[in-house]
Amino acid sequence: MAGKKPVNPRGQPTDSAPDDSLSVLFPDRQLTVGGVEVTVRELSFSEQLRHNHLLAPLGDSLAAIPPQKMDSPESINVIFDALALHADALRELIAISCGQSMDWVDALPPDEGEALVLTWWEVNNGFFVRRLWRPRLLEMALAAQRSGAESSPTSFAPATTATPSTTTPGDS
Repeated sequence: MAGKKPVNPRGQPTDSAPDDSLSVLFPDRQLTVGGVEVTVRELSFSEQLRHNHLLAPLGDSLAAIPPQKMDSPESINVIFDALALHADALRELIAISCGQSMDWVDALPPDEGEALVLTWWEVNNGFFVRRLWRPRLLEMALAAQRSGAESSPTSFAPATTATPSTTTPGDS
């Protein structure tokens, strides 16, 4: 009978690769596509603002996916299909993210184009996750604020003027 593998404090097998936490801070990925080495980078905050008209419809398509469809290996196909509903916006965002033209993106063979889309998703999905969570976080904050207001009386600030004490010498 085989024994259990020892685990580290994070619950990972000790022979597994360590968590690559730098990928969270620096999600950019190198990829050779169409014979060109490209860096697929996360869109900056400024780019996200400027290109929100392209990002928002993709985010709305992703938000429309029922949560139960995201709990299986097929979820990547569901995500890909949701992104493909806005192919023109996706092509432009990918071109921006990897510093190439839309014509270059359009000329890619299917397998390399798909690899580029999946890499772009890996690098930029944080924007969509934050977009999906924002309404829920606001709802939770407002609910906490309402329940706090209903259960807590209004606090008044203490008086700020000194009142002389009659029992303490020198307070006159």
